[in-house]
Amino acid sequence: MFTTAFLGWIGFSLFVMALGLALGNVVLLTGAVFIIITALMATALSQPAGIAVERELPKLTCWAGDTLDIRRQVRASGGMGPVFVHDPLPTEVEVVEGNNLRVVWKWPGPKTADLSYRVRFPKRGRYVLGETRWDAQAPLGINRGRSGTGGSNFEVSVAPRIRGITRMNEVRAMTKNQRYQDDLTVIGTSAADFRELRPYMPGDPIKSINWKATARGAGIDNIPLVNELEPEGRKAAWIFLDTADYMNVGSPLSNPMENTIEAAGSLAQYFLSKGSTLGAYAYNNLGGPGELLAPDSGRRQFHQLTQMLTGLRSGPPRHDLLQAVEWCKGFLFRLQPEVFTITRLDIYYARPEGGSQSFDRFTTAIRRLMAFRTRSGRGGRVRIVHVGPCGTHPGSPQAPAGPDLSRWEARPMAAALRRSGADVIEWDPDREDFIAALVRHMNAYR
Repeated sequence: MFTTAFLGWIGFSLFVMALGLALGNVVLLTGAVFIIITALMATALSQPAGIAVERELPKLTCWAGDTLDIRRQVRASGGMGPVFVHDPLPTEVEVVEGNNLRVVWKWPGPKTADLSYRVRFPKRGRYVLGETRWDAQAPLGINRGRSGTGGSNFEVSVAPRIRGITRMNEVRAMTKNQRYQDDLTVIGTSAADFRELRPYMPGDPIKSINWKATARGAGIDNIPLVNELEPEGRKAAWIFLDTADYMNVGSPLSNPMENTIEAAGSLAQYFLSKGSTLGAYAYNNLGGPGELLAPDSGRRQFHQLTQMLTGLRSGPPRHDLLQAVEWCKGFLFRLQPEVFTITRLDIYYARPEGGSQSFDRFTTAIRRLMAFRTRSGRGGRVRIVHVGPCGTHPGSPQAPAGPDLSRWEARPMAAALRRSGADVIEWDPDREDFIAALVRHMNAYR
């Protein structure tokens, strides 16, 4: 069966032949005959066959900004013609060396080509690198081509690059309060004394379930009972992350969402390096009401937090901080932690066109957090980190001429929260990094 390309070559040669006869031009007649003979000979040539693709990736986890070498080798055993090789890549992935789209010409005989290239992952997340696609064509496109896929699928987990808070070691206000009792909070379990029975909550270890007591009280909502033991004294921290879609404004690599994750990772690294217990909750995450990190300590907890931060995606603002506090109140009451809430305060500014979030519910949530501390007389402070949108102040190269509206809109909310007893850290990522903003804030409370 003749292909469209073959019929096109024959039609073109006949046109050239007719033109040569009409003009009496020997060159045109010779060219037409040459095209016909070449097209007929090409029908005897088959497109490349026996194509196999091997692909390797040195590792499946890396930090944001790292580069990885994708080793790709293509083999063809028969046929002749061009082979188009393409690796589909997510839009966020950058090719820094080589090319993911290559064309290899195959002559008669076996052919092996090394088509490796290097990519960079500038943004955290989980990326799927699909199979290599190849398309083999016959010379001049006379015969029908062949296509297929080869190689392995790779899922690369890119963790956010977290900066260590080394300068915070000089700020005693972060780790020591005026009273020693304020530095001790309820965490974990101790093998010593039994305290009470309580209903099971998400994040409790399975080994803490009291199966005998659960069997006796199984009729109460069918919720298992766990042993609450006398706590050990150790500092604890809890981080609330607002991941609503209003945090995902700006460029893909620099926006409040990415800056929120950077701040959370830096805080977590600091507290965990001090032996503290850490818990976190991200609300308005895409695909669910929130993402919970049960409180724990040590390097394993930092690894769990990194995995959580890697998979966070912004979603619609269906939940708020008050609902997040209600969901985590069991942990907060037991831990009495130092609480950090990372969000944008300018979203609560009352605009004439509407669309602002409820500031009353936000302040109610802050009061609830402070009430956990007040009841026991212990616990850390409640701090709100306001993450300003990137590229909004006049000094930013991306900003239009005019006042910094976001910062101006956040000021009345910050002042109201400070009057209620909470600390507010106003962070402008365009002007300073998070560590500098945190050090500046802590120095003000020394």
